[in-house]
Amino acid sequence: MMGATARTKDTRRTATRDQGRILFVADDPSVSAHAQALEQSGLVVAGVAGGAKALVALQRTRPHVVVADAKLQGISAAELARMLSDAQDAIPVVLVGGESATAERRGGAMAAGASDYFQLPAELPLLVARTHQLVAHKLAVERLRAEADRDYLTGLANRRRFRKALGQEVERWRRYQIPCALLLLDVDHLKKVNDTYGHPAGDRVIRFVAEALAEQSRDNDTAARLGGEEFALLLAGVASDRAVAAAERLRRAVCARPLEEVGTVTISIGVAACPSNARSERELFASSDSALYRAKREGRNLVVLAGGETGAQTFITNSVSAAGD
Repeated sequence: MMGATARTKDTRRTATRDQGRILFVADDPSVSAHAQALEQSGLVVAGVAGGAKALVALQRTRPHVVVADAKLQGISAAELARMLSDAQDAIPVVLVGGESATAERRGGAMAAGASDYFQLPAELPLLVARTHQLVAHKLAVERLRAEADRDYLTGLANRRRFRKALGQEVERWRRYQIPCALLLLDVDHLKKVNDTYGHPAGDRVIRFVAEALAEQSRDNDTAARLGGEEFALLLAGVASDRAVAAAERLRRAVCARPLEEVGTVTISIGVAACPSNARSERELFASSDSALYRAKREGRNLVVLAGGETGAQTFITNSVSAAGD
Protein backbone atom coordinates (compact mmCIF):
# COMPACT_ATOMS: atom_id res chain seq x y z
CA MET A 1 0.00 0.00 0.00
CA MET A 2 1.33 3.44 -0.92
CA GLY A 3 2.07 5.87 1.93
CA ALA A 4 -0.16 8.91 2.55
CA THR A 5 2.28 11.48 1.17
CA ALA A 6 2.96 9.48 -1.98
CA ARG A 7 -0.78 8.87 -2.43
CA THR A 8 -1.57 12.57 -2.05
CA LYS A 9 1.03 13.60 -4.62
CA ASP A 10 -0.01 10.81 -6.95
CA THR A 11 -3.64 11.94 -6.66
CA ARG A 12 -2.69 15.52 -7.49
CA ARG A 13 -0.75 14.36 -10.54
CA THR A 14 -3.57 12.03 -11.66
CA ALA A 15 -6.15 14.81 -11.37
CA THR A 16 -4.09 16.98 -13.72
CA ARG A 17 -3.25 14.13 -16.06
CA ASP A 18 -6.90 12.97 -16.30
CA GLN A 19 -7.86 16.32 -17.80
CA GLY A 20 -5.55 15.70 -20.73
CA ARG A 21 -2.40 17.70 -21.38
CA ILE A 22 -2.15 19.31 -24.81
CA LEU A 23 0.86 20.92 -26.50
CA PHE A 24 -0.12 23.37 -29.23
CA VAL A 25 2.66 23.92 -31.77
CA ALA A 26 2.20 26.86 -34.14
CA ASP A 27 4.17 29.84 -35.37
CA ASP A 28 1.12 31.77 -36.59
CA PRO A 29 -0.65 33.54 -33.66
CA SER A 30 -3.98 33.27 -35.46
CA VAL A 31 -3.62 29.47 -35.35
CA SER A 32 -2.33 29.18 -31.78
CA ALA A 33 -5.25 31.35 -30.62
CA HIS A 34 -7.49 28.31 -31.12
CA ALA A 35 -5.81 26.69 -28.11
CA GLN A 36 -8.34 28.58 -26.01
CA ALA A 37 -11.15 26.43 -27.38
CA LEU A 38 -9.36 23.30 -26.15
CA GLU A 39 -9.00 24.79 -22.68
CA GLN A 40 -12.65 25.81 -22.58
CA SER A 41 -13.60 22.21 -23.36
CA GLY A 42 -11.86 21.00 -20.18
CA LEU A 43 -8.43 20.08 -21.54
CA VAL A 44 -5.18 21.50 -20.15
CA VAL A 45 -3.07 23.33 -22.71
CA ALA A 46 0.30 22.69 -21.08
CA GLY A 47 2.18 24.82 -23.58
CA VAL A 48 2.05 26.79 -26.82
CA ALA A 49 5.31 26.77 -28.77
CA GLY A 50 6.66 27.63 -32.18
CA GLY A 51 8.11 24.95 -34.43
CA ALA A 52 11.71 25.79 -33.54
CA LYS A 53 11.03 25.19 -29.83
CA ALA A 54 8.71 22.21 -30.23
CA LEU A 55 11.22 19.58 -29.08
CA VAL A 56 12.11 21.47 -25.92
CA ALA A 57 8.42 22.05 -25.20
CA LEU A 58 7.75 18.31 -25.57
CA GLN A 59 10.35 17.55 -22.92
CA ARG A 60 8.92 20.14 -20.56
CA THR A 61 5.20 19.43 -20.91
CA ARG A 62 5.00 15.65 -21.60
CA PRO A 63 1.63 16.03 -23.39
CA HIS A 64 -0.98 13.38 -24.14
CA VAL A 65 -1.73 14.93 -27.55
CA VAL A 66 0.08 17.43 -29.76
CA VAL A 67 -1.89 19.79 -31.99
CA ALA A 68 0.41 21.24 -34.65
CA ASP A 69 0.04 23.77 -37.44
CA ALA A 70 0.67 22.11 -40.80
CA LYS A 71 2.96 25.05 -41.68
CA LEU A 72 5.71 25.13 -39.09
CA GLN A 73 9.11 26.78 -39.06
CA GLY A 74 12.22 25.03 -37.75
CA ILE A 75 10.70 21.56 -38.08
CA SER A 76 8.10 20.37 -40.57
CA ALA A 77 4.75 19.18 -39.24
CA ALA A 78 5.18 15.89 -41.10
CA GLU A 79 8.61 15.37 -39.52
CA LEU A 80 7.20 16.12 -36.05
CA ALA A 81 4.30 13.70 -36.56
CA ARG A 82 6.59 10.97 -37.86
CA MET A 83 9.03 11.39 -34.99
CA LEU A 84 6.32 11.21 -32.30
CA SER A 85 4.47 8.29 -33.89
CA ASP A 86 7.72 6.29 -34.17
CA ALA A 87 8.71 6.90 -30.54
CA GLN A 88 8.54 4.05 -28.06
CA ASP A 89 5.81 5.86 -26.15
CA ALA A 90 4.01 7.36 -29.14
CA ILE A 91 2.19 10.69 -28.77
CA PRO A 92 -0.80 11.34 -31.08
CA VAL A 93 -0.44 14.38 -33.33
CA VAL A 94 -3.33 16.26 -34.94
CA LEU A 95 -2.46 18.67 -37.75
CA VAL A 96 -4.43 21.87 -38.37
CA GLY A 97 -4.33 24.63 -40.94
CA GLY A 98 -6.28 27.10 -43.01
CA GLU A 99 -6.50 24.88 -46.09
CA SER A 100 -9.54 22.67 -46.60
CA ALA A 101 -9.49 19.18 -45.12
CA THR A 102 -9.68 17.24 -48.36
CA ALA A 103 -9.42 13.47 -48.39
CA GLU A 104 -5.99 13.83 -49.98
CA ARG A 105 -4.74 16.23 -47.29
CA ARG A 106 -6.09 14.12 -44.44
CA GLY A 107 -4.61 11.01 -46.01
CA GLY A 108 -1.23 12.71 -46.34
CA ALA A 109 -1.31 13.70 -42.67
CA MET A 110 -2.09 10.13 -41.61
CA ALA A 111 0.61 8.74 -43.89
CA ALA A 112 3.11 10.98 -42.07
CA GLY A 113 2.03 9.55 -38.72
CA ALA A 114 -0.57 12.13 -37.65
CA SER A 115 -4.00 11.09 -36.40
CA ASP A 116 -5.93 13.57 -38.56
CA TYR A 117 -6.05 17.00 -40.18
CA PHE A 118 -8.66 19.71 -39.57
CA GLN A 119 -9.29 23.07 -41.21
CA LEU A 120 -9.46 25.99 -38.79
CA PRO A 121 -11.61 27.73 -37.83
CA ALA A 122 -14.28 25.88 -39.82
CA GLU A 123 -13.67 22.50 -38.17
CA LEU A 124 -12.77 23.67 -34.66
CA PRO A 125 -15.57 21.62 -33.01
CA LEU A 126 -14.27 18.51 -34.79
CA LEU A 127 -10.74 19.26 -33.58
CA VAL A 128 -11.97 19.55 -30.00
CA ALA A 129 -13.96 16.30 -30.23
CA ARG A 130 -11.10 14.37 -31.86
CA THR A 131 -8.59 15.66 -29.29
CA HIS A 132 -10.83 14.51 -26.43
CA GLN A 133 -11.10 11.09 -28.08
CA LEU A 134 -7.33 10.76 -28.42
CA VAL A 135 -6.74 11.92 -24.83
CA ALA A 136 -9.27 9.39 -23.50
CA HIS A 137 -7.50 6.57 -25.35
CA LYS A 138 -4.06 7.71 -24.19
CA LEU A 139 -5.21 7.92 -20.57
CA ALA A 140 -6.75 4.44 -20.73
CA VAL A 141 -3.46 3.02 -22.02
CA GLU A 142 -1.53 4.86 -19.30
CA ARG A 143 -3.78 3.44 -16.58
CA LEU A 144 -3.24 -0.09 -17.84
CA ARG A 145 0.52 0.45 -18.02
CA ALA A 146 0.56 1.96 -14.53
CA GLU A 147 -0.93 -1.18 -13.06
CA ALA A 148 1.78 -3.30 -14.66
CA ASP A 149 4.59 -0.85 -13.91
CA ARG A 150 3.92 -0.07 -10.23
CA ASP A 151 5.69 -1.51 -7.19
CA TYR A 152 3.11 -3.23 -4.99
CA LEU A 153 4.48 -2.03 -1.64
CA THR A 154 5.24 1.63 -2.36
CA GLY A 155 3.24 2.62 -5.42
CA LEU A 156 6.44 3.83 -7.11
CA ALA A 157 7.53 2.67 -10.54
CA ASN A 158 8.97 -0.84 -10.57
CA ARG A 159 12.25 -1.99 -12.14
CA ARG A 160 10.65 -2.66 -15.53
CA ARG A 161 9.19 0.85 -15.75
CA PHE A 162 12.45 2.35 -14.54
CA ARG A 163 14.51 0.57 -17.20
CA LYS A 164 12.17 1.83 -19.90
CA ALA A 165 12.33 5.41 -18.59
CA LEU A 166 16.13 5.24 -18.36
CA GLY A 167 16.35 4.21 -21.99
CA GLN A 168 14.04 7.04 -23.03
CA GLU A 169 16.00 9.70 -21.16
CA VAL A 170 19.36 8.58 -22.53
CA GLU A 171 17.88 8.46 -26.04
CA ARG A 172 16.53 11.99 -25.52
CA TRP A 173 20.07 13.13 -24.76
CA ARG A 174 21.42 11.39 -27.88
CA ARG A 175 18.85 13.05 -30.11
CA TYR A 176 18.37 16.48 -28.56
CA GLN A 177 21.32 16.91 -26.15
CA ILE A 178 18.96 17.19 -23.16
CA PRO A 179 20.84 15.98 -20.06
CA CYS A 180 19.54 13.62 -17.41
CA ALA A 181 20.77 12.30 -14.08
CA LEU A 182 20.32 9.15 -12.05
CA LEU A 183 20.20 8.84 -8.27
CA LEU A 184 20.56 5.33 -6.85
CA LEU A 185 19.89 5.01 -3.14
CA ASP A 186 19.86 2.36 -0.44
CA VAL A 187 18.18 2.45 2.94
CA ASP A 188 20.96 2.22 5.51
CA HIS A 189 20.89 -0.78 7.88
CA LEU A 190 17.48 -2.08 6.82
CA LYS A 191 18.50 -5.62 7.82
CA LYS A 192 19.11 -4.41 11.36
CA VAL A 193 15.62 -2.87 11.42
CA ASN A 194 14.09 -6.15 10.23
CA ASP A 195 16.05 -8.17 12.80
CA THR A 196 15.27 -5.80 15.68
CA TYR A 197 11.67 -4.73 15.01
CA GLY A 198 10.42 -7.28 12.51
CA HIS A 199 9.69 -7.20 8.78
CA PRO A 200 6.47 -5.12 9.14
CA ALA A 201 8.67 -2.35 10.57
CA GLY A 202 11.07 -2.80 7.65
CA ASP A 203 8.14 -2.39 5.26
CA ARG A 204 7.17 0.83 7.02
CA VAL A 205 10.71 2.13 6.57
CA ILE A 206 10.55 1.30 2.85
CA ARG A 207 7.22 3.11 2.49
CA PHE A 208 8.60 6.04 4.50
CA VAL A 209 11.53 6.46 2.11
CA ALA A 210 9.21 6.01 -0.88
CA GLU A 211 7.01 8.86 0.37
CA ALA A 212 10.02 11.17 0.65
CA LEU A 213 11.14 10.13 -2.83
CA ALA A 214 7.70 10.84 -4.32
CA GLU A 215 7.49 14.19 -2.53
CA GLN A 216 10.90 15.32 -3.78
CA SER A 217 10.36 14.27 -7.41
CA ARG A 218 8.78 16.29 -10.22
CA ASP A 219 6.07 15.19 -12.64
CA ASN A 220 8.56 14.39 -15.38
CA ASP A 221 10.95 12.47 -13.11
CA THR A 222 10.77 8.71 -12.50
CA ALA A 223 10.87 7.56 -8.87
CA ALA A 224 11.24 3.78 -8.62
CA ARG A 225 11.80 0.94 -6.19
CA LEU A 226 14.22 -1.48 -7.79
CA GLY A 227 13.83 -4.16 -5.13
CA GLY A 228 14.49 -4.66 -1.42
CA GLU A 229 15.92 -1.46 0.05
CA GLU A 230 17.16 -0.09 -3.31
CA PHE A 231 15.49 2.90 -4.96
CA ALA A 232 16.15 5.10 -7.97
CA LEU A 233 15.25 8.62 -9.00
CA LEU A 234 15.71 9.48 -12.68
CA LEU A 235 15.86 13.25 -13.20
CA ALA A 236 14.84 14.53 -16.63
CA GLY A 237 16.62 17.56 -18.07
CA VAL A 238 19.00 17.86 -15.10
CA ALA A 239 22.81 18.05 -15.09
CA SER A 240 25.13 16.87 -12.30
CA ASP A 241 25.12 20.04 -10.16
CA ARG A 242 21.34 20.14 -9.84
CA ALA A 243 21.24 16.36 -9.39
CA VAL A 244 23.60 16.55 -6.40
CA ALA A 245 21.47 19.32 -4.87
CA ALA A 246 18.33 17.20 -5.36
CA ALA A 247 20.05 14.20 -3.78
CA GLU A 248 21.07 16.21 -0.74
CA ARG A 249 17.53 17.57 -0.32
CA LEU A 250 16.24 13.99 -0.42
CA ARG A 251 18.83 12.75 2.07
CA ARG A 252 17.97 15.53 4.50
CA ALA A 253 14.22 14.99 4.09
CA VAL A 254 14.55 11.32 5.03
CA CYS A 255 16.70 11.75 8.13
CA ALA A 256 14.96 14.91 9.37
CA ARG A 257 11.92 13.16 10.85
CA PRO A 258 12.31 10.06 13.04
CA LEU A 259 9.99 7.17 12.25
CA GLU A 260 7.88 5.97 15.16
CA GLU A 261 9.30 2.86 16.92
CA VAL A 262 12.29 2.78 14.55
CA GLY A 263 13.97 6.15 15.02
CA THR A 264 16.08 8.03 12.49
CA VAL A 265 16.15 6.53 9.02
CA THR A 266 19.06 7.38 6.73
CA ILE A 267 19.90 6.69 3.11
CA SER A 268 23.06 6.58 1.01
CA ILE A 269 22.88 8.06 -2.50
CA GLY A 270 25.05 7.68 -5.59
CA VAL A 271 24.65 10.30 -8.33
CA ALA A 272 25.67 10.18 -11.98
CA ALA A 273 24.68 12.36 -14.93
CA CYS A 274 24.51 11.99 -18.69
CA PRO A 275 26.64 13.10 -20.48
CA SER A 276 29.12 14.31 -17.83
CA ASN A 277 29.59 10.87 -16.23
CA ALA A 278 28.17 8.46 -18.80
CA ARG A 279 26.79 8.27 -22.35
CA SER A 280 24.77 5.06 -22.31
CA GLU A 281 22.17 3.41 -20.08
CA ARG A 282 24.66 0.82 -18.88
CA GLU A 283 27.34 3.41 -18.10
CA LEU A 284 24.92 5.71 -16.30
CA PHE A 285 23.62 2.94 -14.07
CA ALA A 286 27.10 1.58 -13.39
CA SER A 287 28.48 5.04 -12.53
CA SER A 288 25.64 5.78 -10.14
CA ASP A 289 25.93 2.31 -8.58
CA SER A 290 29.67 2.78 -8.07
CA ALA A 291 29.05 6.14 -6.39
CA LEU A 292 26.41 4.52 -4.15
CA TYR A 293 28.87 1.79 -3.15
CA ARG A 294 31.43 4.42 -2.16
CA ALA A 295 28.83 6.36 -0.13
CA LYS A 296 28.12 3.19 1.85
CA ARG A 297 31.80 2.35 2.20
CA GLU A 298 32.64 5.85 3.46
CA GLY A 299 30.14 5.68 6.33
CA ARG A 300 26.60 5.86 4.84
CA ASN A 301 24.11 8.75 5.07
CA LEU A 302 26.11 10.42 2.30
CA VAL A 303 25.65 11.72 -1.23
CA VAL A 304 28.47 10.86 -3.63
CA LEU A 305 28.80 12.16 -7.18
CA ALA A 306 30.40 9.78 -9.66
CA GLY A 307 33.73 10.83 -11.13
CA GLY A 308 34.01 12.30 -14.61
CA GLU A 309 36.94 11.90 -16.93
CA THR A 310 39.40 12.86 -14.20
CA GLY A 311 38.05 10.21 -11.85
CA ALA A 312 37.37 12.83 -9.18
CA GLN A 313 34.39 12.34 -6.90
CA THR A 314 32.49 14.88 -4.86
CA PHE A 315 31.13 14.21 -1.38
CA ILE A 316 28.27 16.02 0.25
CA THR A 317 28.93 15.56 3.96
CA ASN A 318 26.49 15.94 6.81
CA SER A 319 26.41 16.22 10.56
CA VAL A 320 23.93 13.42 11.18
CA SER A 321 25.44 10.04 11.96
CA ALA A 322 24.03 7.04 10.16
CA ALA A 323 21.77 4.89 12.31
CA GLY A 324 23.60 2.07 13.96
CA ASP A 325 27.10 3.48 13.40
